Amino acid sequence: MMLMLFSVCAFAQKQIDQTFDASAVKNIDLFFKYPELVKIKVWDKNEVNIKGQVEIHNGEFDEDFELSSKVSGGKLMIESNIKNIDNYKNYQVYTDKDEDGENRSITISKNGTTISTGKSGRYTNGINISIVLEVTVPRSMAVVLDARYGLVEVLQSPKQLDVEARYGGVDVQIDETESLDLEASTQWGQIFSNLETKVEIGGDDSLGKWMKAHASIKSGSQRLKVESQYGHVYLRKN
Repeated sequence: MMLMLFSVCAFAQKQIDQTFDASAVKNIDLFFKYPELVKIKVWDKNEVNIKGQVEIHNGEFDEDFELSSKVSGGKLMIESNIKNIDNYKNYQVYTDKDEDGENRSITISKNGTTISTGKSGRYTNGINISIVLEVTVPRSMAVVLDARYGLVEVLQSPKQLDVEARYGGVDVQIDETESLDLEASTQWGQIFSNLETKVEIGGDDSLGKWMKAHASIKSGSQRLKVESQYGHVYLRKN
């Protein structure tokens, strides 16, 4: 019975594997509104590759998730979308905590119907959404990532990376053998670090005030800026 249940769940997931040409651009903008987790990596190709798994209402509405792109002014813009999300207008959004205490689940409600994302969402009379994306970007490019509700994991960073995870948090792995100029900030969360490099803390750590951190590793030419208004920021040595 357990094996059968696992097989059904695995079959229900939609697999994402899309590649976008970045050979004619210098900048990349990524906007992912609903994924619960976005992982960032780099490679030496002039392409953006996005892999992942999508499950919406146990697979029934997986095809509603789509990725779109356009090129304008030397910039590649990639955006995720759930086509029928407009059926839930006037919804309210709030974050909940998972078993680790992190703000990783989001609930959208309207007239008794609930759409939940994240590890500990409430699925009462509603549609559960689970979207996890792994994004590989060119190492030499400037990248902006806006992940509105999800957690962002920076496994590797391109030459310049700006991350905003407004409701989720940011978890950054940092190789301290490479040069890097790092900035991090949060308004309602905290900044945690186990780096060997000295991290200078500024701003105000009072609740609702912006807390900021800065570190310069080997007079870094590479730049990384991360911000989460409501979530925590983790700076981890690789």
